[in-house]
Amino acid sequence: MTVRARSRQVGIAAALVSALLLAVPYALVSGFDAQLAGYYTAGPVGAGGVALFALLSAVVFASVEQGNVDPGTLAGALVVLGAATTLLSALWWLSIEPTTMFGEHRWLEYHAAAVTVTSLPVPVAAGVYARELLG
Repeated sequence: MTVRARSRQVGIAAALVSALLLAVPYALVSGFDAQLAGYYTAGPVGAGGVALFALLSAVVFASVEQGNVDPGTLAGALVVLGAATTLLSALWWLSIEPTTMFGEHRWLEYHAAAVTVTSLPVPVAAGVYARELLG
């Protein structure tokens, strides 16, 4: 398997894991509706924006080899999407205000950091893919 193909797989996996990890509090936390809404909407675009960029990155990674658009153009777009996903994830993480919900669900203190960490391979894989494609 080539580095190019492996970087696509890593990018798709990291983007999907980031998006799925965002949904974990929604599925596991109950009784804190207003605080959970504030948690998800913190930052400039909130968790919804992070999920949108992560899922869009996964779609572009998956479609870059299909031949519908110039692969070089999509490789550049992937680098931007990956960087935006990680940047927005970090901004979301830094914008979250701890609430009483964190007292009962201690793991939420690490959730946003985990989302940011899982999004880090997306721009790295996009950069490797672009280097392999264009270099």
